[in-house]
Amino acid sequence: MRKLLQNIVAIFFIIGGDSCSVIAQPYIDALNIHYCKSPDIGFFQHNKKATDLNYFNASTTLPVLFKNKKDAIIFSPYYEQWETKIKDVTSFRKNHFGIVLPVSFLKSIDSKWSILVTPIIRINDTAFDSKSKSQLGGAVLGSHKSSDGKLTYKFGLYINGDLFGLFVMPLLGIDWEINPKTNLFGVLPGNLMLERRLKRSLYYGMTFRAFTNSYTDLNRYWRVDENQVGIFVDWYLTKKIVFNIEAGHSVFRKIRTGIKNETGTDWQANDNMYAKLGLTYRIRFNREN
Repeated sequence: MRKLLQNIVAIFFIIGGDSCSVIAQPYIDALNIHYCKSPDIGFFQHNKKATDLNYFNASTTLPVLFKNKKDAIIFSPYYEQWETKIKDVTSFRKNHFGIVLPVSFLKSIDSKWSILVTPIIRINDTAFDSKSKSQLGGAVLGSHKSSDGKLTYKFGLYINGDLFGLFVMPLLGIDWEINPKTNLFGVLPGNLMLERRLKRSLYYGMTFRAFTNSYTDLNRYWRVDENQVGIFVDWYLTKKIVFNIEAGHSVFRKIRTGIKNETGTDWQANDNMYAKLGLTYRIRFNREN
């Protein structure tokens, strides 16, 4: 366990800077589980079909450093499950599962530039068996760090062979230590977080995240486009164990079914409120001791 933590710390230095005092990205989650519940309760865009959409995720980060202590391979597998219920003339109710294995190669070019190349293999289906189909994709992300180490820009490209067709998305990210108590970080369009420290064991802030995933559903695909805007509180039960609570609202949610290379049928799902609970083993780098 100590070796794993040492690897995570070293990888963080490669990505973020030369010392903890100037690193913008505030932490790495070595282990994480969370559950998000979105019942049919909403304040806007709630004039479509009654929808319940729930999500569970369990993930880990397993880094392996090279001998030069500058480059690394990072395994970050995760398991996910969606539970969907959409009321209609005939009710649509499904569970969809995913096993995803991103394997990242991190290369440090010099003191300011680095590149992250991530092939991704995933199996997304209603069940895992011999008929389950795999998806291949990946991402490339370049990073440039400012001279003081407090601001890092990221840019790249994500590609995935989704069941509805080839999905391509440009990436733009930032890691910014605005001041010793406030951080802004994330990679859009996937996620962006503004975090502020209230005291040593308590953080709060705002977050945006977006999902676009497709899953085999008999001879068709099930696609979810879920975007969430919320506020959160992180309570450090110990120095590394974090309890997270978050609440917010989905925006521009879409759930579709169809066949490959077709737009598919839009189920007209409601946008709803959501609540999220999580438990994390977190390695924090700008936290006061």
